[in-house]
Amino acid sequence: MRIVALTFHDVVTKEESASSQADVFYRITTGELETVLSQLRRLGYQAANSKEFRVWQEARSNLSKRVVVLTFDDGYASHFESVAPLLLRYRFSGTFFVPAALVGRSGYMSWDQLRKLVFLGMEIGSHGLSHRPFTQLSRQQLDLELTGSKRLLEDNLGIPIRAIAAPGGFWSASVAEAVRRAGYEAAWVSTIGTNGPQTNPLALRRVVVRRPFSAERIVSMVEGWQPAFWWASSQQHTIQLLKRLLGVYRYEQLKRRLVPNA
Repeated sequence: MRIVALTFHDVVTKEESASSQADVFYRITTGELETVLSQLRRLGYQAANSKEFRVWQEARSNLSKRVVVLTFDDGYASHFESVAPLLLRYRFSGTFFVPAALVGRSGYMSWDQLRKLVFLGMEIGSHGLSHRPFTQLSRQQLDLELTGSKRLLEDNLGIPIRAIAAPGGFWSASVAEAVRRAGYEAAWVSTIGTNGPQTNPLALRRVVVRRPFSAERIVSMVEGWQPAFWWASSQQHTIQLLKRLLGVYRYEQLKRRLVPNA
């Protein structure tokens, strides 16, 4: 049994899309998200959060044969205002990865909203403290991002924080070891693929939903259609190559030049 995890970022209405400051490459509309959720529900899928996935991975529980993991990165206010109502409508749960130091800032969820997500059965995970790429930090800075975000989330939400997602998908063996030392049980990265019992829990794979958007292609990957994985992997490899060649800053400058508002 192989399980696909999907990653979403900002989710906005059509009216909000023009004014949103989020990266256009990773921004989708509420209608597009609802199309994905409705198709998954029609196909009989259930959602498992990160904690439930890890319990299954350790053979401590069973999951339905049609399971998807739904994750939402960056802690945007739209996750509470738009995403949560859609998840509840289609009887799905989600894992929300939050940059702890951004909670309460304009455009991001508040502590009260995060507590309500927990009450609604959603899982909260860390997305670092300040959303800086982990691989570009010194060991001291990395430890602060990992332990500081975990402590801040736990103190304000009153729940254990077991999962983390890498900002920008930047990952390495040394980062994984630091994550383990900080007390996390699961780490989700941006490597495209499926997850099974033998997948490294500190390098769990996700399919990032980005432009060009296609609900059919996304659902086909959840269904295990390999050509869709090949297409997504090729796109991902191109992005990673550009980041390595240009560096993150120059890559972002190039992206904004090619795609205004990105």
